[in-house]
Amino acid sequence: MQINPYTPDSAADEFTQLLQKKYGNYRNFDFFLSDSKKAWEFCLNNDNVSFYPIAGHADGQMKAHIALIVDKRLPQGEAFFGFMEFSDDAAIFSSLWSSLTKLAKAKGISVLKGPVSGSIWHQYRCIKESDGSPFFKAEPLCETYYYDFLTSNKPAAEIPYYSASREPFNIVLRVIDKAALEKMQDLGFSIMETKTVGLEEMRKITDISKTVFSGSWGYTELNEKEFMQLYSSEKMTAHLNSLYLLYKGNEIIGFCSTSREDDQTLICKTIAVLPQYQGMGLGNALAYQVHIDAEKAGFKKMIYALIREGNNIKNFPKEEAVFFHQYAAFEFNI
Repeated sequence: MQINPYTPDSAADEFTQLLQKKYGNYRNFDFFLSDSKKAWEFCLNNDNVSFYPIAGHADGQMKAHIALIVDKRLPQGEAFFGFMEFSDDAAIFSSLWSSLTKLAKAKGISVLKGPVSGSIWHQYRCIKESDGSPFFKAEPLCETYYYDFLTSNKPAAEIPYYSASREPFNIVLRVIDKAALEKMQDLGFSIMETKTVGLEEMRKITDISKTVFSGSWGYTELNEKEFMQLYSSEKMTAHLNSLYLLYKGNEIIGFCSTSREDDQTLICKTIAVLPQYQGMGLGNALAYQVHIDAEKAGFKKMIYALIREGNNIKNFPKEEAVFFHQYAAFEFNI
């Protein structure tokens, strides 16, 4: 196999074909491919990012891939790696990784973070453990053996995440109870549910996200244009079941979104509340509203998507939930 850096183009036809061959039969592949293309465009057409993909070819076809993603908003000497695909072959992975680290060192990089395709606002792509549950909508598709190959290179740090589910999920309603909503209202807060997302709402979600997640591992602050490209109101509306906006008076100070996996299953995504309003039970109130509405709508199962291990999520008793996928991101000193 010939492994070499190459000059990318906006079409990324060969890489798309590689993804199609590996994951084309998976449910929700079209959703995954759409997000992958957005991440590719983010890297390719961004003044803050230098994008260096590396491909392995055999028999005239792309068989393996990885990319160095140098974002100048990361600390000096750090970069992401992502768009990683290879077969279950130690020799191929070793050659791919060697090419990546050689290129990174030539660019003055000493710390690699990933696998992240684009930025942490994009897709984490490494499963550590799985109970065999299928990938849900918006979950990044990947091979389960990637974790073993990456850890064989002795990462300096491993950052764990997980996805979990409850079926039934009404324990949340028993643990939180309606008092959370009543207390919230007494303090002058309110929740609005919407099925569509307008420009002003998106701008406010952008600002809240940047504030809430600024301390996250690998954080890079997207400007408004970048955020809107990734999370356009059209995309949000197309894949949204409900968006819950938390208000203090007329100001949006938090949010939570849900998407529909199927007629029985709802996906609950990030609950975000501005730091100055945290610790007041507002996250609990949002969680209660999401779950009571899901119950009324006839959903039987709730998926909690891509939660950071150690995150201070109250009222999430682990003994009542099924942790079906555990993920990892890594830092490598090279």
